[in-house]
Amino acid sequence: NFLIRMLRGSGLKGLTSFGTTSEYKKNDISIIRPMMGIKKKDLIFLAKKVFKYFINDPSNVNKNFKRIRIRFLIDELEKEGLDKEKLKLTINNLKDSSSTIDFYVNKNINNNSKYIKSNNTFILSQFFFEQPHEIVFRSLSYLIRSISKKYYMPRGKNIENLIDIVKSDKIDKGVTLGGCFIKRINKTTIISRENII
Repeated sequence: NFLIRMLRGSGLKGLTSFGTTSEYKKNDISIIRPMMGIKKKDLIFLAKKVFKYFINDPSNVNKNFKRIRIRFLIDELEKEGLDKEKLKLTINNLKDSSSTIDFYVNKNINNNSKYIKSNNTFILSQFFFEQPHEIVFRSLSYLIRSISKKYYMPRGKNIENLIDIVKSDKIDKGVTLGGCFIKRINKTTIISRENII
């Protein structure tokens, strides 16, 4: 999953977000993946013990699927010294970096935005956009998703474009993204649901 996301050009958050519990919730329900850390041979044993059978999916050797080609690539990388343990170590190091960024994202949101509950609106000060790029990117993504109540965040490319528009002060008439309406008034940015403004 890490390598597939890397091939798609995912950022740090995307590369590290696939864990035993989904960080995204819908109606306060989380997706959990309790068997992610269990080895395949142990999963086969469990399936045979609990369900009395195991299905060997033929698509698991079909190289028409990217996930299968990646599995073969991992086998080749292991021959070069990049085994699964080293890959896990790299992912864990990236997760630590991502957690550090999340700390500053929360700080940016708490210090540089104000939530108006009555009309589900965030008001962002000019300092919100003066943070390092990744902090602004994640902060803005989080606020848009929080207001829209959508399960998925907008695509990264669209968030990047929005940041550029806001910083260039070409947003007086407002733009829409991810079910939200974003408008700039002087140095203040307002984010609301599309049907509110």
